[in-house]
Amino acid sequence: MPLNYDLQNVEADIEDKNIWPISNALVWGTLSIAMGTITKKNWKEFYTRCHMIETIHGAWLRDKKGPRYITPDDVKSHIGLRTNVVTESNAKFKADIDRRLRQQAKDLMS
Repeated sequence: MPLNYDLQNVEADIEDKNIWPISNALVWGTLSIAMGTITKKNWKEFYTRCHMIETIHGAWLRDKKGPRYITPDDVKSHIGLRTNVVTESNAKFKADIDRRLRQQAKDLMS
């Protein structure tokens, strides 16, 4: 199934060449964090999951200085972002984090 997204209700200026990479990373990031929307109610959880995944796998962005991690302001400015990703419960997401960390450790022992 293709990833569909809607940025029409996002406050950030997604046409700004400096903002678009963040918007794009957040759209694709919805797949990794298993959350399909950013709302006023869930933006903190959305950011927390971004932080967790980036801590495991590295920054989603790079700039002239090197890796550039998603910030709370990045997420907050994208309230209104919507994708067709199904939001998973925190319990299921935490189980996935455990699986990812265990796989990472296993890979390091190989």
